[in-house]
Amino acid sequence: MTLRAEHDSLWGYLQGALTPKQLSRPLLANFNHWAFVQQTVAEIALTLNQMGSQVEIAFWGGNTPIHDTAYSTSNKIASLLLSPSREQRIVSGLKACGIPNSAFTRPPIRKWNPQEQLRFPDVLNRSSIRAMKYRGADIGRAILQVHPDLETPITDRHLWPDKWVKTAARSFAYVFDQTTELIIKNEVTSVFVYNGRFLHDRAVAEAAQQLGIATVNYDTGGADTDFDLTVDPTHDWSRLQERMMLLYDGWNPSERDEIGSGWFAQRANHADQQNQAYTDAQQIGLTIEVPSDKKIVVYFSSSGDEIVELDLDWNEYFGDQDGALRELGAACQGQDDLFLVVRTHPHKRRKPRLDVAQWHESVKAVNPDVHLDEHSEIDSYALMRQADVVVTYGSTTGIEAAFSGRPVIVMGPSAYDELDAVQRVKNSAQLRAALAKPSTRSKKGAIAFGLMMQRRGFNYSATSPNGRFELHGRNLEDSNQLVLHASHFMSKISRSRLLR
Repeated sequence: MTLRAEHDSLWGYLQGALTPKQLSRPLLANFNHWAFVQQTVAEIALTLNQMGSQVEIAFWGGNTPIHDTAYSTSNKIASLLLSPSREQRIVSGLKACGIPNSAFTRPPIRKWNPQEQLRFPDVLNRSSIRAMKYRGADIGRAILQVHPDLETPITDRHLWPDKWVKTAARSFAYVFDQTTELIIKNEVTSVFVYNGRFLHDRAVAEAAQQLGIATVNYDTGGADTDFDLTVDPTHDWSRLQERMMLLYDGWNPSERDEIGSGWFAQRANHADQQNQAYTDAQQIGLTIEVPSDKKIVVYFSSSGDEIVELDLDWNEYFGDQDGALRELGAACQGQDDLFLVVRTHPHKRRKPRLDVAQWHESVKAVNPDVHLDEHSEIDSYALMRQADVVVTYGSTTGIEAAFSGRPVIVMGPSAYDELDAVQRVKNSAQLRAALAKPSTRSKKGAIAFGLMMQRRGFNYSATSPNGRFELHGRNLEDSNQLVLHASHFMSKISRSRLLR
């Protein structure tokens, strides 16, 4: 049985979101080899073809100077070892479903060189890279979304590898120029990209934007659904929250609260698979000792590296998360009735050492009554229930605490600050007032958030007739392990050369 998703059908959504002209000649660009991404490309392509669109599909993952983060399989190695890649199987399956050979487009510029000279700053730190442009496109932020290795921190004190930055810039320019040429030459009327903020997908989106072409972003779906797709920018959180309330208000009242609440229950019980990487070291129900005669203020830190490149006015958010923590520490200092607990996000166990060290320096400077570091076994959900007020910079913990009935103060960018479930503060005076008189808000907004997280987006239809990823009866698994290992080895060699 297929569970109801946010949208009944991809066909219906596309008809309502795009004009007939925008649907006439859509381009699907793919550089990413994750299974759900490639299945989503196939699902969109089939749907558009059935709608009468003259679809074009650009599987260009093997053409770019630097491979996508999720690149896994070399088509050349797959062909040599007689084990087709998933991409090759998808192309074959789509053709069998009636999509013509001409739909699979190659990069149009055969002998490519950058159409404009690539210029690099003298100091390759985050701020200087962020300011880079290419033909007016925002190349710097795209480069910063793809880290050279797992130890690349977000601090400006770190210098990025010269070869890496130059190759990443060349890769962005390659995709930008090829996409621009293709849009003009083939009169493309809309483009579909994954997420819209990573290196190559952003290059496609930037090219489309400069030419006035509609961009559609696809991404992961909800816990019970397969994928999401929207004409909204990836991080337009105001629009996302509008979607949440529209979904809640339009859902069957007899089941929406149960579904939305179920998402929170799964996470609190450590049963959410996507959240287990954070809760795997925590003991369910384990709490800390707190004084009975003080107001317990618990600060939950957020994923700073995931929000640092958002195009926001950071002055509205205390500069950054460290600034917000200092502001909170100052507000609590000298207040004998307040007991400040700082919970460092468990993801810090997997983050760059320099970022972790810098965060711990900030916590030490604030000197909270209790600091629970990233290795602590204390249960975050039991801890939030101990709190008289929860403070966060935008972590999902904020909306989870609101659902559990806690007053919540948000100091940073979030995807739930317009749901009337939490209180967002913008300055020291507002923060101190909220701490003095914490108040709970609407639970409806929190449940709407949970409903969206559970049922966001769409279910597969065209590519999953029997619950399996199939096209025209073809099972679309990836190449065998020998091909995957060989592809990984070659990619590892290429990457290592760029880090010297």
